[in-house]
Amino acid sequence: MKKLLFVLLALPTFASAQDDNEQAKLPRVSFSVEVEKEVPMDILQVRLFVQEEGSDLKALHSKVSEKLNQALSKIKGQSAVKIQQNNRHTSARYNEKGVKNGWLERADLVLESQDFFALSQLIDEISNTFSIDYIQAKLSSAAQAKMEDEMTQAALAKFSQKAELTANALKAKGYRIVNLDLPPYGNSPATYGNYMLESRAMLSSAKSAEPVQLESGNTHLKMNVNATIELLQ
Repeated sequence: MKKLLFVLLALPTFASAQDDNEQAKLPRVSFSVEVEKEVPMDILQVRLFVQEEGSDLKALHSKVSEKLNQALSKIKGQSAVKIQQNNRHTSARYNEKGVKNGWLERADLVLESQDFFALSQLIDEISNTFSIDYIQAKLSSAAQAKMEDEMTQAALAKFSQKAELTANALKAKGYRIVNLDLPPYGNSPATYGNYMLESRAMLSSAKSAEPVQLESGNTHLKMNVNATIELLQ
């Protein structure tokens, strides 16, 4: 009785090992698929600055403070524009012989908005005192989350289509996923150097003209799926 029980218990183990050996012999195929999408960036960020030089530090500080307060008053009146950074920096100025001959004070403001028209108008209003340091565009957190969901769905659909095509072409009964690597999507934002310089020139020269309308541009998003499937015979 004990001997029969031992044989019965051993049979499932033998069958399981046999199944594993058969599975190990199944052909495997590794491949990758990629999805790409061009989307408009929905946030514009602009760094503005005012800089003054002089030998009287107190007078210099007062001059920069006056210009900064005037700008802040107009910015705070525009609810669609947010102040991301507000920094000031004072440094000594030296002549060619290394002797201190004055002071340099600079105030920087980083503004951000999804309302490009409101941001353009505001920059035009303070362009008499503040200059543009840079302009850059980006995707908001909400837009990034939406794009990641959409691209994940598209990437998985493309993977499924290619896996089925591969299985059918090799006359397999189907396939089983062995490995599926779905890294986060990456983006390649546009370059804004020339646009930044052009916008600065237009804003500083077109005093009586219509405000310059800033635009965000597009970014290309990519997502790759790396997979290994096992073809069922």
